[in-house]
Amino acid sequence: MSNKDTLFYRGNTSVSVDFSASEISSDGSLILLKKIERKHKLIKKFSDFLPDLRDSRFITYSREVQLKQRVFMVNNTG
Repeated sequence: MSNKDTLFYRGNTSVSVDFSASEISSDGSLILLKKIERKHKLIKKFSDFLPDLRDSRFITYSREVQLKQRVFMVNNTG
């Protein structure tokens, strides 16, 4: 019995999830989270509400990039 579902395609490659537990990875949710973020831009919308009081001369990463990294990191460790 197969419980495999294709999430999306990248060119000629399909990205699938398999719930048979023969191969387990904690990174599977990151693929889904990134796809949801790409479609709905929720992190971008939240980052627009965060004040950025940093000196712009020293900014390397935007609030959006910082928030995205934090959300993905928390998801991967939890």
